[in-house]
Amino acid sequence: MKKMINSSLFVKIFGLTCILMIICCSFTYAFIAWLVPKTYSSDLDEVLNRNAENLIAELEGTNGLESGYLFDEFLLNNDVIMQLYDENDIEIELPSQNNSQFPQPVSDGIVFEAPIHAYEAEHNYLFTFNDLTTVYTLTIIGNSNSVNQLVNTIGNIIPLLMVLIICLSVTGAVFYSRYVTKPIIEISQVSEKMSALDFSWNCSEQRTDELGILAHSLNQMSDKLSTALNELQTANRQLKADIDYEKELEQAQLDFFSAVSHELKTPITIVKGQLEGMLLNIGKYKDRDKYLSRSLEVVNTMESMVKEILTVSHIRSSNEDLCQTSFDFSEIVKKEYDFFEDLIISKQIAWHEEIPEAVMLYGDKTLIKKVINNLVSNAIHYSPIGSDIFISIAVKNEKIYFEIENTGVHISDSEIPKLFKAFYRVEQSRNRQTGGSGLGLYIVKAILDQHHADYQMENSALGIRFTICF
Repeated sequence: MKKMINSSLFVKIFGLTCILMIICCSFTYAFIAWLVPKTYSSDLDEVLNRNAENLIAELEGTNGLESGYLFDEFLLNNDVIMQLYDENDIEIELPSQNNSQFPQPVSDGIVFEAPIHAYEAEHNYLFTFNDLTTVYTLTIIGNSNSVNQLVNTIGNIIPLLMVLIICLSVTGAVFYSRYVTKPIIEISQVSEKMSALDFSWNCSEQRTDELGILAHSLNQMSDKLSTALNELQTANRQLKADIDYEKELEQAQLDFFSAVSHELKTPITIVKGQLEGMLLNIGKYKDRDKYLSRSLEVVNTMESMVKEILTVSHIRSSNEDLCQTSFDFSEIVKKEYDFFEDLIISKQIAWHEEIPEAVMLYGDKTLIKKVINNLVSNAIHYSPIGSDIFISIAVKNEKIYFEIENTGVHISDSEIPKLFKAFYRVEQSRNRQTGGSGLGLYIVKAILDQHHADYQMENSALGIRFTICF
């Protein structure tokens, strides 16, 4: 046995390769089995801490009696235990929608007992309600059951995995040994020519003995190495293309953040204008209660806007069914003027609308509203001061036609189809008046495609016209 091992290069490489593969695979699995639970637990803890910090921020903006829904929602969405203490370290009952008294000490006899190791990752947070001066301590304890289940699952598959590792190691060692020993023998005969990268030679294959077989093998090797060099050059070109593609992905991520700012900029501008008007007691803004209410509505719109962006992206990627209902399309379009009233007045835009009453449309109301909002926003922002905006709705042959046209601007016909691409802008600057963020029309296209609606953007005699047929 020892003599066979010493005299056979194949056996040596096979044995060594098999052992190394078993050791490496076993070590890799052991490392994964050790690292994955820790990483998973750390990720859970990080998510819990982030959610808790968001909760604290919301609690500090509300009063104690009205904070119950925040605690209820957090407990519903997170598998945690929450305990609340006052400044004297006395535990008090958590505010709840079902509890009208706050603060109230924990009732006698109510003690939470968690199973051993059932909970971990305890976090303490200090905060105050906006109507109280008491500093409260909120203790949040995360559940570790999911981590324990992961550890148990990894442990249960160890026997099967070891059998698989051994089988793959033996199989891989056989193929690897054959692959390695054959070129070693061939390289020993042609080392000089190979070192010069000379593949133009050709050996005679007239012999039928071992030399003839070797000559045939050398000829094949020469052809394969020459082919390999060509493939390497092709692979290098492909690698360069992959690098360029990665750069495009990075640029797309940067453009995404720019697009989000595009969506939030308009409501922020509206709120800022209203707040400045109220602070300076200018004209109609002296009625603070009215415009504080409007500001709150705009802030709520900003919050829903972020959700809508994610919703459109999710629909685009997963092609899920839309939440379609029959709704008053005319009412949605008419409300756009109220939303953009301040901007329209500030830019001295003449608003013209021909909207019949109660035109009912079947579709996803939230997403259709997003389409109209984006189109109106684009029309206002990209129209010069003193321009006109025409909006109309018409019903023809059981089809609903929506049309919006803004005057004073034109776009190259070759650029119009590109505007519907994700993150595409006419120019690369960040100037909103010229370049835009590039997401608005992409969102419009995504929603209209999901609704199977026909749409067209074109230059008109007066400016730019966008038409939708539902």
